Amino acid sequence: MEHGYKVFILPNPKGVRTADFIFSIKNIYIVYDLKTIQGKASAGTRLLESIGQSNRVLLYMATDYNARLLASDIKSYFETNPKALEVLIFKSKKKLSITRRFVLNPMFNRLFRRMYEK
Repeated sequence: MEHGYKVFILPNPKGVRTADFIFSIKNIYIVYDLKTIQGKASAGTRLLESIGQSNRVLLYMATDYNARLLASDIKSYFETNPKALEVLIFKSKKKLSITRRFVLNPMFNRLFRRMYEK
């Protein structure tokens, strides 16, 4: 809600892999799987866990995370998951939307690090 979305929490039935949230902004509804990043090298694992739950992942960065490592993890996620559409990153009050198109840009690593470290 802090980033301007209406948020709907989805039920999480035991034993069923599902998305966690529906975000609504300007009458557009988007489903995300939430992954909270607390460890120093856990984003890659958490992204891979989301495959099959939703085509969009929200990474909530609860720790300082190396931008170069995160860029590499995101790129690997898109390479591994052909259905992936977006990785949305919430870092403090900052919101970054990373799409497949952006990851395919030859300057992705440099541009991502600049955005993430601002």
